[in-house]
Amino acid sequence: MSNIKYPAYLEDAFVTGYKQTDEDGDVFEFYNQPVGDLNIHDGKIIACDAFTFYGDDPFTDNFPKGKFPVELAIAKISANEDERTGFARIKFSNEAPVKWEFALIEGQDRSEVENGTMFGYGVDSGTGSFMDLSGHEAYTAAYDEDEKYYEKVVEQLDENFEDTRSWLLWQKKNQNVAIFSTGWGDGIYQSYVGFDTNGNICRLVTDFGLLDWPE
Repeated sequence: MSNIKYPAYLEDAFVTGYKQTDEDGDVFEFYNQPVGDLNIHDGKIIACDAFTFYGDDPFTDNFPKGKFPVELAIAKISANEDERTGFARIKFSNEAPVKWEFALIEGQDRSEVENGTMFGYGVDSGTGSFMDLSGHEAYTAAYDEDEKYYEKVVEQLDENFEDTRSWLLWQKKNQNVAIFSTGWGDGIYQSYVGFDTNGNICRLVTDFGLLDWPE
């Protein structure tokens, strides 16, 4: 059995008004930013860089199918008045998570994570995303059909820009992709699956590293 203690902020940061103070005394005050409903047709979800997404694999968990809200926990930072995306999540139900597990892809070993190895997705564009397999296929096809599609997505992201974050619910017919800025920018970001009291998946959360993992 895992002895990892998952931080309460994986849930609490999505409550508007939640605050954390870092070791330098900077205050991170969070608010909840809805992105829209993600269409999940196949129960297989990919979290990845929104612009270098070719060949990314889904998590091994089978997630609920349907339309589910994607939300961002955005931090207002006292030190510089930045707004940064601290966390992104898919909320599968209103049930509270009572257990968390690392979200892993095929070939990753949970025991290695519990022994200190970090698994997450790499970001080189300062943006992350959630999509199901069918959304990944549609999003990939859009890029394959138009060599300038990157610029079009960036223009759409800029419509929701605030210093220094943005977000977009990309849509093509019945497939969509949730895209959002990632914390301080580039990095490797871990995702977590939350389970309710009945053992059902109720959350998928990606942590973008604004807050230190409590010791």
